[in-house]
Amino acid sequence: MAVSRRPVALALCVFLSLCRAGAQHGPACAKWCPPNSVCVSGTACRCKLGFSPPDKLITSPTGTCDDINECAAPLKVSCGKFADCENTEGSYYCTCSPGYELESGGKNFSNESENTCRGKSRNSDA
Repeated sequence: MAVSRRPVALALCVFLSLCRAGAQHGPACAKWCPPNSVCVSGTACRCKLGFSPPDKLITSPTGTCDDINECAAPLKVSCGKFADCENTEGSYYCTCSPGYELESGGKNFSNESENTCRGKSRNSDA
């Protein structure tokens, strides 16, 4: 009885195809990249936007990517009058201060140029 070589040959073809596909996506990635980072090579990672250090390569498994608080000094995003900055993981948003609301009725906006916060009492007269 002859042993079929087809399963072995098929497995080898699949393995080689997967290896080639991986090679087409660039160099091997560092498996140890910290949370909130992206791999840039087999030995380095870079923090995602909104995390620090943003401009430095991380080349050690002990490196971390920490949230940047855009609402605190020295960055302190300006949301404008009658508005507050709310920090989130990797980002931020602005909201109207208590007693104020956006003209659109929306809840959040990105910065001072989008601020249309006005007193709620004005709205009840309409």
